[in-house]
Amino acid sequence: MALKFRLKGLAETFIDELSCPGCGKCGKDDDDFSTEHTKVTFDGIIVVVQCRRCGEIFVPGTQRLGVLNPEALRDAVVKDSADTGEPLMENFHAVRLSAEKLNAQRKGDLH
Repeated sequence: MALKFRLKGLAETFIDELSCPGCGKCGKDDDDFSTEHTKVTFDGIIVVVQCRRCGEIFVPGTQRLGVLNPEALRDAVVKDSADTGEPLMENFHAVRLSAEKLNAQRKGDLH
Protein backbone atom coordinates (compact mmCIF):
# COMPACT_ATOMS: atom_id res chain seq x y z
CA MET A 1 0.00 0.00 0.00
CA ALA A 2 1.38 3.40 -0.96
CA LEU A 3 1.56 6.29 1.48
CA LYS A 4 -1.00 9.00 0.66
CA PHE A 5 -1.21 12.48 2.10
CA ARG A 6 -4.11 14.79 1.26
CA LEU A 7 -5.36 18.22 2.17
CA LYS A 8 -8.84 18.17 0.70
CA GLY A 9 -9.05 20.49 -2.28
CA LEU A 10 -5.53 21.88 -1.75
CA ALA A 11 -2.78 19.31 -2.31
CA GLU A 12 -1.86 15.65 -2.28
CA THR A 13 1.33 13.60 -2.23
CA PHE A 14 1.91 9.92 -2.97
CA ILE A 15 4.88 7.68 -2.19
CA ASP A 16 4.89 4.16 -3.60
CA GLU A 17 7.85 2.77 -1.66
CA LEU A 18 10.49 4.06 0.71
CA SER A 19 14.12 3.12 1.15
CA CYS A 20 16.09 4.43 4.12
CA PRO A 21 19.41 6.01 3.09
CA GLY A 22 20.81 5.15 6.53
CA CYS A 23 20.20 1.41 6.86
CA GLY A 24 18.62 0.44 3.54
CA LYS A 25 15.28 -0.62 5.07
CA CYS A 26 12.54 -0.73 2.43
CA GLY A 27 8.86 -0.37 3.20
CA LYS A 28 5.52 1.00 2.15
CA ASP A 29 3.72 1.99 5.33
CA ASP A 30 3.73 3.42 8.84
CA ASP A 31 5.04 0.15 10.31
CA ASP A 32 8.52 0.87 8.97
CA PHE A 33 8.58 4.68 8.86
CA SER A 34 7.20 7.65 10.79
CA THR A 35 5.99 10.76 8.96
CA GLU A 36 5.45 13.12 11.89
CA HIS A 37 7.89 15.75 10.53
CA THR A 38 5.95 16.20 7.26
CA LYS A 39 5.46 19.84 6.19
CA VAL A 40 2.97 21.67 4.01
CA THR A 41 4.61 24.23 1.72
CA PHE A 42 3.77 26.34 -1.31
CA ASP A 43 5.04 23.37 -3.39
CA GLY A 44 2.57 21.01 -1.69
CA ILE A 45 2.80 18.38 1.04
CA ILE A 46 6.48 17.49 1.50
CA VAL A 47 6.79 14.18 3.34
CA VAL A 48 9.61 13.96 5.86
CA VAL A 49 10.25 10.39 6.96
CA GLN A 50 11.99 8.86 9.96
CA CYS A 51 13.10 5.24 9.78
CA ARG A 52 11.84 3.25 12.76
CA ARG A 53 14.86 0.90 12.51
CA CYS A 54 17.82 3.34 12.55
CA GLY A 55 16.21 6.75 13.22
CA GLU A 56 17.44 8.37 9.98
CA ILE A 57 15.36 11.42 8.99
CA PHE A 58 15.07 12.10 5.26
CA VAL A 59 12.95 13.57 2.48
CA PRO A 60 12.25 10.88 -0.13
CA GLY A 61 12.99 12.00 -3.66
CA THR A 62 10.38 9.59 -5.03
CA GLN A 63 7.34 11.46 -3.72
CA ARG A 64 4.84 12.72 -6.26
CA LEU A 65 3.46 16.13 -5.36
CA GLY A 66 0.17 17.50 -6.59
CA VAL A 67 -1.18 20.99 -5.95
CA LEU A 68 -4.89 21.27 -6.65
CA ASN A 69 -5.44 24.92 -5.77
CA PRO A 70 -2.20 26.97 -5.59
CA GLU A 71 -3.78 30.19 -4.29
CA ALA A 72 -5.77 28.49 -1.53
CA LEU A 73 -2.75 26.37 -0.57
CA ARG A 74 -0.55 29.48 -0.31
CA ASP A 75 -3.15 31.20 1.88
CA ALA A 76 -3.47 28.11 4.12
CA VAL A 77 0.31 27.77 4.54
CA VAL A 78 0.72 31.45 5.46
CA LYS A 79 -2.25 31.34 7.87
CA ASP A 80 -1.01 28.16 9.55
CA SER A 81 2.44 29.66 10.06
CA ALA A 82 0.92 32.78 11.62
CA ASP A 83 -1.45 30.76 13.83
CA THR A 84 1.13 28.26 15.09
CA GLY A 85 4.23 30.46 15.17
CA GLU A 86 6.09 27.77 13.22
CA PRO A 87 8.49 29.05 10.58
CA LEU A 88 7.15 29.26 7.06
CA MET A 89 8.46 26.47 4.85
CA GLU A 90 8.19 27.73 1.29
CA ASN A 91 9.43 24.82 -0.80
CA PHE A 92 10.95 21.36 -1.14
CA HIS A 93 14.50 22.69 -0.64
CA ALA A 94 13.61 24.39 2.68
CA VAL A 95 12.04 21.18 4.00
CA ARG A 96 15.06 19.11 2.94
CA LEU A 97 17.37 21.52 4.81
CA SER A 98 15.13 21.29 7.87
CA ALA A 99 15.26 17.47 7.74
CA GLU A 100 19.05 17.54 7.45
CA LYS A 101 19.20 19.79 10.53
CA LEU A 102 16.92 17.42 12.49
CA ASN A 103 19.14 14.52 11.50
CA ALA A 104 22.29 16.38 12.57
CA GLN A 105 20.69 17.22 15.93
CA ARG A 106 19.70 13.58 16.40
CA LYS A 107 23.24 12.45 15.71
CA GLY A 108 24.84 15.21 17.81
CA ASP A 109 26.63 16.64 14.76
CA LEU A 110 25.13 20.13 14.98
CA HIS A 111 27.51 22.78 16.30
